[in-house]
Amino acid sequence: MAEPGPEFRWGLVVRRSQYNKRQAANGEVEHFEHSTRRQELALMERIKRDNMGRVVAVYRDVASAYNERAKRPEYEAALQDLQSKRIDGIAVWRLDRLVRRSSQYRQVLSILEESGGRLFSMKEGIDTLASDGAARVTTRIMLSLLAELAEMEAEATASRMVLMHDDRAHQGLPPRSQVRPFGHSLDWYALVPEEAALLNDAARRIIAGDSRFAICREWQDSGVPTVMGKRWHGETLKHILTSERMVGKRERRGAILDMEGVPPILDMETWKRVREAMSGGTPRPGGRAAKRAASGIMVCGDCQSPIVGNTEGPRSRETYVCRKRHAYPNACGGVSALATHVDEVIAEQVCEFLNDRSRVAKLLRQHAQGAELEALHALQEELSERLVDLDQARYNPPPGKPKMADERYWPLVEQIETERAQVQRKLAVTREAALLTEAMNVDWTPELWGEQDLTWRRAMLKLVTLRVALHKATKRGGTPGLYGMEFDPERVTVTFADE
Repeated sequence: MAEPGPEFRWGLVVRRSQYNKRQAANGEVEHFEHSTRRQELALMERIKRDNMGRVVAVYRDVASAYNERAKRPEYEAALQDLQSKRIDGIAVWRLDRLVRRSSQYRQVLSILEESGGRLFSMKEGIDTLASDGAARVTTRIMLSLLAELAEMEAEATASRMVLMHDDRAHQGLPPRSQVRPFGHSLDWYALVPEEAALLNDAARRIIAGDSRFAICREWQDSGVPTVMGKRWHGETLKHILTSERMVGKRERRGAILDMEGVPPILDMETWKRVREAMSGGTPRPGGRAAKRAASGIMVCGDCQSPIVGNTEGPRSRETYVCRKRHAYPNACGGVSALATHVDEVIAEQVCEFLNDRSRVAKLLRQHAQGAELEALHALQEELSERLVDLDQARYNPPPGKPKMADERYWPLVEQIETERAQVQRKLAVTREAALLTEAMNVDWTPELWGEQDLTWRRAMLKLVTLRVALHKATKRGGTPGLYGMEFDPERVTVTFADE
């Protein structure tokens, strides 16, 4: 267990449920987030004032802690770093910034006990390392009680929000929103003429049989952004055109309710025909999860575009293909291979690498460990202190000194945040390198590799390789097989990260 003192390494876990949004001067919507900064600065000032140690990592999530499906990668990273002793303790502004469910509390407590780590909660005054004997039992009871109260508070808040939204809907009021809906003003009570005209034209074209994806491409080419300033996607346009807002209504718990004073964009007949025209077809989900180990990691040997997994052909066989798509319009589209053949070659080569202990040890040395990890921690500490000094100069300067002007403050903050993001990425690589330590104790075979979780295999592949490439098939020298020419393993080249 690390001893309290100036060298104690703290990781700050800060969180809020969602980003704030505001309308910028150019009309676009900006996302900004400041409350986690306030949590961070308050914790840093307290730790520095009481000489409790050093802040060497900051884990920032914008996500619900109550929703069990919400992704909190930084929270998970903090627990992993505590387990692997890259940090000595976790500090939070308030316990509900860390957990809002008793099951999460039990997980944190278990990791604290296994690692000998420390938990400090500033608002509740909880410090697990400052307790021993009967005091430690009391601290655990307090932690458990606070976690139960946080869960109850989250449930009560959710219930109140549901009642509030139900009441607004039945009063004929529009939903509360900090983002202006496309086609309407921010308060929903007026039309934005040029956007309403675009939606009417899109509705007419959809009824006539035009593709929503083609309409989105035209809007994008014409410089028409969404209200968030992002690119148009077919599903976004479908969601807008089929929403009850188009006819001045809203849906709540399966009921269609009128909204008083909200002008319609489409007439009822047009809206119904649009909904009917857009009711069929298969949606194109964004951010589809990879289903093959090398998808998005392997590149085309000709054009260097990322290779993706695909299912095509009369036998619906899974393949890797270099495919033209929105993000890679210059992909050559001329390289493909059956996924099973490619995965077999990759598995054999990766297993050979992992079974070579000297190569794995060399790669481990390349990642930040020991003095290099300490250097990253020192840089993170320095950047955090610079943020504290900046906020002091901006909001609470010494007597006789003017406050730092916004035009100087914000560029400096952005520069520091950029540097901190780079440090966080390097620390993330260090965290993933722990996979190598685990892998060194296993005798790897392609069969054992294939039994591992897909997420694990993809993380390992990214960690141990610099480049995986799939090349075109040669027209000569192949051997006939069941489905044409047999696969040539030399079409797959793997460059490992220790080379």
